[in-house]
Amino acid sequence: MRGVSAAFLLLVAVVIAQIAHYYAKLPDPMASHFGFDGSPNGWSSRGAFFAIYLGALLLTAGALFALAGLLTRMPDRAINLPNRDHWLSAERRVESLGYVQGAIGWCAIGVLLFMLLGTQLVIRANLAGGGRLESGKFWWLLGLFAFWVILTPVRVYLRMSRVPGLQGSSQRIAPSS
Repeated sequence: MRGVSAAFLLLVAVVIAQIAHYYAKLPDPMASHFGFDGSPNGWSSRGAFFAIYLGALLLTAGALFALAGLLTRMPDRAINLPNRDHWLSAERRVESLGYVQGAIGWCAIGVLLFMLLGTQLVIRANLAGGGRLESGKFWWLLGLFAFWVILTPVRVYLRMSRVPGLQGSSQRIAPSS
């Protein structure tokens, strides 16, 4: 998870720079909620906006990284993986759970990146005349976010569905009782 840790630290630095750079430049109150067409329909103080932003980032990162950390403490029966008996056998457990932890970590990075970029769109809307959110960009961002979040469990499932060295059309191992 070294790459995940580096990406997380980079995102933290970008968030700190984002807040430090834009905080004083934004109006108070500022548009903080937008309709489907990008028009503002809710406002908050700068302080409240950034407090909620930081709180959401911390809560999200904390929950996802805590989940990844808890995997090693969970009993095997509580971990739902294809071919669980194979991947969680004594000789493969550490590596297999490391892979799943890394996947959760990269999913968390995607979530945090979505939050950072979404906040940047809100900042841009507040700095631009008219205060409209670039809704086209937001919908693209949301689509990429959904793809990333769906891709994570699919990647884990596809990797864990294949057992190296098994021949034949089906590579699934029947679970032991």
